[in-house]
Amino acid sequence: MKSQKKSHKNIKKVILSIVVVLAVLLIGLAVFHRVKLSSDKKLAEQNGYYNLVSAGDYSLNAVKFGKADAGQKIVLLSGMGPGFPVEIRKMTSELEKDYEFIYVARAGWDGSEDVKDERNVETIVEDYRKALSNLGVQAPYILMSHSMGSVYASYWVSKYPDEIKAFVNIDGTYIEPISDITTPKQSNTVLLKAAVNLGLGDLLIHLLYPKNSSFTKEEQRIYDFLALQGADSVAGSNESNYIATNRNNTWNALVSNDVPKLYISSRDGDDSAESKEIRSKELTPYLEKMGNFQIEYLPGSHFIYKTEPQKCGEIIQKFLGELNE
Repeated sequence: MKSQKKSHKNIKKVILSIVVVLAVLLIGLAVFHRVKLSSDKKLAEQNGYYNLVSAGDYSLNAVKFGKADAGQKIVLLSGMGPGFPVEIRKMTSELEKDYEFIYVARAGWDGSEDVKDERNVETIVEDYRKALSNLGVQAPYILMSHSMGSVYASYWVSKYPDEIKAFVNIDGTYIEPISDITTPKQSNTVLLKAAVNLGLGDLLIHLLYPKNSSFTKEEQRIYDFLALQGADSVAGSNESNYIATNRNNTWNALVSNDVPKLYISSRDGDDSAESKEIRSKELTPYLEKMGNFQIEYLPGSHFIYKTEPQKCGEIIQKFLGELNE
């Protein structure tokens, strides 16, 4: 009996020791996270990648780069991924000589404040417009979007065409009528928030977002900082739940107008029967409903601005140059 009690006590001591060690490690990791967060935030601010601007009840991160105070402004709308203002600089390098770029991160993304309200297309576009107004960026401007950001840009150019000089759509999400839509659910990200605050995100981030070999060390740090700001956001998660609803509502809001529009497609540019069918069912109806569109095909990744930055930039530069002739 004595030996059994002694054995139980030893087991309890081992368990207690493990718990204490884990607690110390977690506390140390959380402290490291706070120190690193402060340092990375300062780096992002110094390089112009972190600047909060009011959108009403909350603030959004606004990034400016390119030719300061240029007469022509290009407003960037990202897809459903982090670090867009860092990633796209390889493509915009030549354009920055003549244009000023303004990137506004949606709520819950890339350093913008988190919110719990509905992430419908109407709210998101109004957020963009309020932030730009408070930033002192006057319309008309050029919209340049990628992926899901093109849904919001398409709604914007249809509802407020006088604010848009031109629309560049880089392999944007196809917009189509969707009949079977379930009611979007509110997200719960408590566990994710706890993990990020404990510093686990600092350890695991490159499992989710692999390092970019084309980044400098500073660029990678800034990208990681922006990515972690949205990793646990309720707004980002809610926005994902609204994708089908927002595509459908945007389709219903589309109005043909004379705003010049360029669609750069990384898909379906060949003459195969499959590509022709996809174009006739998905891409062409969307573009025809928007009006005044031209298409350029640049086969490759959906992230064509990263994989073919020079070619993509040249296509855009040609399009924008023709606007000014």
